[in-house]
Amino acid sequence: MKSIKVILNIIKWIIIAGILLFSLATFMGKAYAQTAVFLLIALALAWWPKVISKKWNKKTAMISRMAFIILLIVVKAVFLKSGPKTTIYTSDANREKLMEIYDQKVGDWPGGTESIYLDTKFGKVHVLACGSAEKPPLLMFHAASMGAHSWAENLAPVLNHYRIYAVDNIGEGNKSQLTDAQVFPVAPKEIADFNASVADALSIESCTVFGASNGGFIAQALAYYYPEKVESLVLFGPMGLTQLTGGSIFMLGVASMYPFQFIRDYVAKWALGTDEYVNSKYGDWFNQIMVATIPSVAMPVPMTKGQKQEMDLPVLLFLGTNDPIVGDAETARETAEKYPDIRIEVLESGHLVSVEHAGYINGILKEFLGLD
Repeated sequence: MKSIKVILNIIKWIIIAGILLFSLATFMGKAYAQTAVFLLIALALAWWPKVISKKWNKKTAMISRMAFIILLIVVKAVFLKSGPKTTIYTSDANREKLMEIYDQKVGDWPGGTESIYLDTKFGKVHVLACGSAEKPPLLMFHAASMGAHSWAENLAPVLNHYRIYAVDNIGEGNKSQLTDAQVFPVAPKEIADFNASVADALSIESCTVFGASNGGFIAQALAYYYPEKVESLVLFGPMGLTQLTGGSIFMLGVASMYPFQFIRDYVAKWALGTDEYVNSKYGDWFNQIMVATIPSVAMPVPMTKGQKQEMDLPVLLFLGTNDPIVGDAETARETAEKYPDIRIEVLESGHLVSVEHAGYINGILKEFLGLD
């Protein structure tokens, strides 16, 4: 009996600690009324006036405590509901700062790079375009939280051979703009439909497609539902091979809920890895993404074995051995081997394998695509 009480007491204090963490998040978000409610709930769990049990009895004291907590929960649910999400940005100033960094990163792109804006059913889609319009098209979908500019390290082998279109994935912090922050493509088929419409707007009938991280999930969905549009597929640490782990969701959530720089620094090292070049090039961008945005994007859904087996097109896959988002490289390799025609390269790398090993990868790209 005593051991059960000890366990229950430990559980109680774990719950209290969790509530206090939520109260801190609401305080940092300036939702002070919600903060007060969370603190009162934590207080009621931790302490209740002894005078109640002395005046009546322990059972009445327990019932009154539970009634008070339930009342607070009802007040939170009914009267302190958050309003509808109207933007993915935490403030106009933070968005402007992010766009300044974006423009700096585009400085690494070739001279004459164009910005194209497309009107779509979900809002304006921004595309970076470079290379001769006479060349065949190459469509690129960037890594989660990165932006179209992050393909700079992989342009060299393809620039003279393709008309390159790097899409800013809508719903993330970049130059694409959702019309309604609550309305965006969710299911894999809807995501494929939407990006097929983007390709149509760019007058792309069929092309090679690059996809990194969440962009890899987008690329796979497009290739499955619109096989006529995708001639070959190159994937860099793609989501959609393995299930996104709870740890990944937790880490990204912590960064947005608790805006302390030491937390952001930790999450950045976790997401970007420890490579010096990756962090020096994209650390400022990723930090500002955590400061400025609460993305409106769908959770990637892994492709099934049957879906991969149906996709009879050349696929080149790069995996990192230290990629916390894709997870275990051997597990990812095993699931990817269901593609009928795939070449897999596993490198000692973090999540941004296309940046961390750009030199080696660019050589493999030339070989895979049959470029001089």
